[in-house]
Amino acid sequence: MKWISDLIDLIFPRRCAVCGEVLSRQERYICLNCLYTLPKIEAHHKIDIEQTFWGKVDIERATSFMYYRKGSPYNALMHKLKYNDSPEVGTYIAEMAAKELLESDFFNGITRIVPLPLSKSKQRKRGYNQSEYIAKGLSNVTGIPIDTRLMVRDIPNETQTHKNRDERWENVKDIFSVTTPYTLNNEHILLVDDILTTGATLCSCATTMRTWYNCKVSIFTLAYTYNGF
Repeated sequence: MKWISDLIDLIFPRRCAVCGEVLSRQERYICLNCLYTLPKIEAHHKIDIEQTFWGKVDIERATSFMYYRKGSPYNALMHKLKYNDSPEVGTYIAEMAAKELLESDFFNGITRIVPLPLSKSKQRKRGYNQSEYIAKGLSNVTGIPIDTRLMVRDIPNETQTHKNRDERWENVKDIFSVTTPYTLNNEHILLVDDILTTGATLCSCATTMRTWYNCKVSIFTLAYTYNGF
């Protein structure tokens, strides 16, 4: 009932995941002011995202929705999604991204959405896989089914956060496997993750998929690390 939700909001006010201001009843996760200035990726930088994978793995398409850069207040969104037990914000932003991408041919031919898997130990510690919540947002809008069982991370590699480019690539070599490779024949998989930096982990996973049958892979990430400002 309305009075119960009003009381909950009074005692535990919902706050913007970016600026921390109290949200109005109509606002979800992010206030209108922060939504208006959301650092969406400009069209001329879309090619930079696909170039990340050139010469490393054969993909069909790749895109990200927003910039991720040092010092940005919007980094709080990704931190809440990944570490602060607020994965629903990933679903919310992914739904916005999917609605915009529907205006293009990005989802054409894609048969399954596969969130990048975490290791079992990391998922137990965190309690969830943030990429699954991003995948849920894309699926809610497109109707494309999610497959959370296709890929597994066999090796619980170290975090990529403080590694340089070469260390990142070495850290994710051969860490994934396919559970049901026969189902990949003539499939077009959309591989989903939270942040694209060097693309090492995504390349490792996509390469494993591409070794099986006639499988196509496209990539979507919620954010793209870009320091060219």
